[in-house]
Amino acid sequence: MGRVVSVHSSRGGTGKSLISVNLAVICAKRGRNVSLLDLDFRAPTLSTVFREREYRFVEHWTNDFLSGRCPIEKVMIDLTEKYDTKGRFLVGLANPSLDAIREMITVDREREMEALRRLLALKRVLLDEMEMDYAIYDTSPGIQYSSVNAVASSDVSVVVTTLDTLDAEGVRYMLSELYDAFGKKSVILVNKAFPEAHPRPGEKKEGLLQQMEATFHRPVLGIIPCYCDILQADRTTIFALENPNHPFTRALRDIAERLELVSPPP
Repeated sequence: MGRVVSVHSSRGGTGKSLISVNLAVICAKRGRNVSLLDLDFRAPTLSTVFREREYRFVEHWTNDFLSGRCPIEKVMIDLTEKYDTKGRFLVGLANPSLDAIREMITVDREREMEALRRLLALKRVLLDEMEMDYAIYDTSPGIQYSSVNAVASSDVSVVVTTLDTLDAEGVRYMLSELYDAFGKKSVILVNKAFPEAHPRPGEKKEGLLQQMEATFHRPVLGIIPCYCDILQADRTTIFALENPNHPFTRALRDIAERLELVSPPP
């Protein structure tokens, strides 16, 4: 059975979008049918990653779908052939224009609720009609209507955090105020872990895993060290495809396998 996975964080700068993109491509390479949607309307970034011929010829955005201006089929771009994935790989981009960003962050309560209704109905379309194994939502960070809607319409949320104290405090607050309130399934992914906090090859990492699970009271999907070359990498390409043997890519492959074992609530 397919599932909707939102990738969320308490604030920007955690690597949430980088993980969303690379995780989606890795799952599609493994033979899963994957749709990746940009629901971060305050800082849409997927249009930068996929900005070549797809971006120039986009006629409909995820903004248009949530506003009721078009069906989701008009939004999705099929990149299966371009990236040579075993499974289907579809991408829906958010409009990066300032006017579109301003429109999406100033909606009234009625339009917020309509967007939620459309997202809830979208699950059936993506998973049943379009036969997706995964619908991955790259959400806005924090607690705002667009990210709340994404979480509410998801089966499982991957909450990305760093070991920074502000990130950890923000995640704890978000888990309490949003995830516990909605009763939503969530797992933690620690990104940009300090080298001294991550075990060297051959060492056990159970200590840090247990510490993180005790901190957030959630399963930890994985711990990814901070790599300087990723921080310096060109964000207009997909790192996992350009660097298939990099430890970051290998870590995400392991995370993709573990994600399949995470059962959404009944």
